[in-house]
Amino acid sequence: MTNHEPSQHRKTIGFVRRGYSSTGGAEAYLKRLAEGLHQHGDRVILLGTGAWPSEEWPGGETMVLPHRHRRDFATAALRLKKEKQIDLLFSMERLPGCDIFRAGDGVHAAWLARQARVQPWWRRLIRTVSGRHRELLRLERELFAPESKTFIIANSRMVAQEIEGYFSIPSSRMSVIYNGVPAPACVTLEERASLRRELGMREGECAVLFVGSGWRRKGLETALAAVKKAAAHRDPGTMRLWVAGKGNSHTYASSSIKFLGPIQKLSRLYAAADLFILPTLYDPFSNASLEALASGLPVITSAANGCAEIIDPDIHGTIIKNPQNVDDFADALIKWQRRLEDPKERAEIRHVCAARGAQWSIERNIEATCQLIESYSLLNVVKTGQ
Repeated sequence: MTNHEPSQHRKTIGFVRRGYSSTGGAEAYLKRLAEGLHQHGDRVILLGTGAWPSEEWPGGETMVLPHRHRRDFATAALRLKKEKQIDLLFSMERLPGCDIFRAGDGVHAAWLARQARVQPWWRRLIRTVSGRHRELLRLERELFAPESKTFIIANSRMVAQEIEGYFSIPSSRMSVIYNGVPAPACVTLEERASLRRELGMREGECAVLFVGSGWRRKGLETALAAVKKAAAHRDPGTMRLWVAGKGNSHTYASSSIKFLGPIQKLSRLYAAADLFILPTLYDPFSNASLEALASGLPVITSAANGCAEIIDPDIHGTIIKNPQNVDDFADALIKWQRRLEDPKERAEIRHVCAARGAQWSIERNIEATCQLIESYSLLNVVKTGQ
């Protein structure tokens, strides 16, 4: 897993995560991180709602906390910490008082501000009276307060800048660690061709892949409109949109789109596609974008995606400033479709994209996170004289 030296003091680390999804990127990340620390000799305990199957957690140690209200959940987690059962709390939830918080979901205040730009007035009004939003904003203010001692891990510079912009946090309290993904599985040309036939693709057609749930936020409507516009610009029917994820497919019914449902293992789908699109309104760092890049796909996404920071325009994809600009996304699709029609250029593009994606492996991410946890623990030992 890692090459860093094991510490003499084995820690009990509590990982905080409320929900569970078998296809969730956050869950996959947390499991890999816990596995790495468990192999390193640390004791890892999951503090959650009971939704996460204990057999899916490294070491199997899970604790169910009161979770009807987020405040009760946070209070229970901190009580365990004070009772000395846990040396370090690593939270992926907004938990004021935790030791390390990974801001994988970004800044809620920033997300609401982005939503407000595109929502009708009545939706904005509902949001202002929503108990859930008010509670999340309160927790966020406490977590990021100047007097807080929590160390923050941002998964993109975009998120780090948002935290600095909304809250007065010194740089010494925050670090940026990009997401990481496993190396893609090897898929042969024969397997690729077979899957494309299974999905009804004809020779010469361009498959544009969209991955994710929460389709409104991730921009499926814009993606579909862009694919339709790009296909109409050339020969109708030469481009189709594949959608992997859960949502109401009836809202987007079209001959240009094929819904595949939730898929746990996406490697074959990435290999079968030609381009990846994600016109997201807000994504702190899209794992699916990085997975697509590592699989050799050019990524066409919005500047509101933290993953855009590792994509060089015209080399690994295209970054669109306005996530709702259908024309710009369509133009990018047309440009990349033309480039991929040349077999030599296609091979070079896939090689360059895959090499770029490989720079951000899950091993690199876990190594950096483990080192941060170790440094944090050693610093606290020095401060407390333990």
